[in-house]
Amino acid sequence: MTDTPTTMRALMLTGRDRLELQEVPVPRVGPGQVLVRMAASPVNPSDLMTVKGEYGIGAAYPFVPGLEGSGTVVAAGPGLMGRWLRGRRVALATGTGGMWAEYAVVEASRAMPLPAGVSLGAGAMSAVNPLTAIALLSIARRGGHRAVVSTGAGGQLGRMIRARAKETGVTVINVVRRTAQAEAMRADGVRHALATDAPDFDEALAQLCRDLRCRMAFDAVGGAMTYRLAEALRPQSEILVYGALDQSAIQLHPGTMIFREVTVRGFWLSKWLPRKPLPVLLWHARAAVQALKGGFAVSEVARIVPLDAAGEGIAAYAGAMSAGKTLIRLSDDDLGVTPSG
Repeated sequence: MTDTPTTMRALMLTGRDRLELQEVPVPRVGPGQVLVRMAASPVNPSDLMTVKGEYGIGAAYPFVPGLEGSGTVVAAGPGLMGRWLRGRRVALATGTGGMWAEYAVVEASRAMPLPAGVSLGAGAMSAVNPLTAIALLSIARRGGHRAVVSTGAGGQLGRMIRARAKETGVTVINVVRRTAQAEAMRADGVRHALATDAPDFDEALAQLCRDLRCRMAFDAVGGAMTYRLAEALRPQSEILVYGALDQSAIQLHPGTMIFREVTVRGFWLSKWLPRKPLPVLLWHARAAVQALKGGFAVSEVARIVPLDAAGEGIAAYAGAMSAGKTLIRLSDDDLGVTPSG
């Protein structure tokens, strides 16, 4: 660590909705860990929830947010894997934050080397969304489900779920908010796209669930949407709630839960992955990174913002999430991606 500075710039969350750019000590690397000079970190819906104090990190203020990113390993603590990673470009994922800074420390098992041809910008977005898509579809396949409902389907993760489902032979009923979104998806070749603002949405969703014998839903919305899913799905269905875009409490009818035996449970990637054996965890991480090479995991970038303008970029992303990711630039490294905006 002789060439590593003792301090760094970091976005510190000092309280709910209070982000401050501060000069703080570079974190120290411990056994089984690596120190990464960060290149970029995206803004995800989970990050917005973290900033609002509504995500399950459980860290005490102040702390550095940011759940995924990319960079170069510059130091390693005791351990074979860390030493092997030193000097490599890596994609990072963590359930505890720490990515919105110039340096970050993570467990060596949470750093996945980037293949040749995959940029640091793309690698920064290789964990949260791609791994969630891989995990959700693997749950569906293990449960024998050949069709699923996906809410919030107009966003980046919805697109990845759709693409991953195609690879694995699962049919997706895509649910979006506006009729124009559904029409655009159908024009782009998506067979099943429904808009919640359509007057016949509930009937159309129920009919598709009957036709496709659909008994599983991936719910990124919550609120009243969960109720509408439970009413439309076939008996003995399961709803996996993995997001809260509606930002309101889930609604359910007791009779539906009891008489149609509908199950609703939460899914959190940060809890789901660590429960897997290390080889399985590494397989999922490798699958996500490999999918960047022309696969389903490529995300569209709407804007790249420097660390000192991150607040503006976060606000822009919150106002138009389906337009593409906001990437926070954390170094002068070439990110290799071009913003659409």
